[in-house]
Amino acid sequence: MSKTKSKASNPAPATATRSKPRTKAKAGKNLSNSKKASSKSESKTKSKASARAKSAGSRKSAPATKSAAAITSQATRRSTDKLPAFLGLSAKYTQAAGARVHILPVPYEETTTYGKGTADGPRALLEASQEVELFDDELWTESYKIGIHTSDAIVMDKVEANTAKPFQALYEAVKPLVETDRFPLIIGGEHSITLGAIRAFAERYKDLSILQIDAHCDLRPSYDGNPYSHASVGYRLYETLQKPMITQVGIRNVSKQEAHWMETERPKINIFWARMQDKWNFQEIVNTLSNNVYITIDVDALDSSVMPSTGTPEPGGISWYQLMELIKNVCVRKNVVGADIVELAPIPGLHAPDFLAAKLAYKLIGYRFALDLGVTKKYV
Repeated sequence: MSKTKSKASNPAPATATRSKPRTKAKAGKNLSNSKKASSKSESKTKSKASARAKSAGSRKSAPATKSAAAITSQATRRSTDKLPAFLGLSAKYTQAAGARVHILPVPYEETTTYGKGTADGPRALLEASQEVELFDDELWTESYKIGIHTSDAIVMDKVEANTAKPFQALYEAVKPLVETDRFPLIIGGEHSITLGAIRAFAERYKDLSILQIDAHCDLRPSYDGNPYSHASVGYRLYETLQKPMITQVGIRNVSKQEAHWMETERPKINIFWARMQDKWNFQEIVNTLSNNVYITIDVDALDSSVMPSTGTPEPGGISWYQLMELIKNVCVRKNVVGADIVELAPIPGLHAPDFLAAKLAYKLIGYRFALDLGVTKKYV
């Protein structure tokens, strides 16, 4: 399968105290108690790590006699158990009624064909987010104060060719948020789920455009007989929009079928190829979008050296700072109405990609709400 800045100009004062690492330990303990706490914490950490590794590896250890449906059901149950709140915030900043941002975990995985594990992506991202520093050194603020609510996992039935309302559960979760001007941030799960969110946004914003940050075009009409495959999400999104306008950034994998369709139909899809990334002009990219923008980020857009935890890795991808500059410029110059981060397939014992995805989510929130948070210094 072939789908297979500048810094803020508000520098720290010379007398600024270096922020302390986020830690559960409390100050004021004597040496003896600290040693006991350290020992207890280390034991607890090892126990949690062991439990996570066991949970993450349970797919591989499933008996060979189990049916594929039984294994999928088991994975779904594991991925939808009670999830931690994004960043581990206190109740003051996580109440649904007051939160501007709503995190929607969607552990859906039905059409992945190479590497598996996207059903575990939301949990891995949320768990890694507990270690993300809350102070943003670029924006010089604490972005979480905008209010971030984490919903329970959204479970969807398998979407097939004859499904009348694909990804309906996600659509129903997103629609009231869109209508009340909340910012939904969906974390997947495979890329096909984006369609459920876009259906809700397209009803509200008639000029909606999509910024698809991805290694693949995803423009096949169907794949393996399923028009709702993750390899077809770009095609489905295009036909869903009333005035189709999609910009794809980071593309470095396209099939002959997709190329033929684009050459024949000449759809309004702007592609910024990864091989040309040294020559990208971010203002040019932003200018291809309408005023109201939805951002969908497939983590395989990033180079596989920094993001190996995805089912369809491709060499030659985007770097972290390029991705930050792109998102920042779009958020400053356009009205970003919602976003998703998809296709994280965690690798047991490899925490860096999970942490990257968690920090990506937090940076996106910071850029989107920078002005609301009082960030007035020029940071683009």
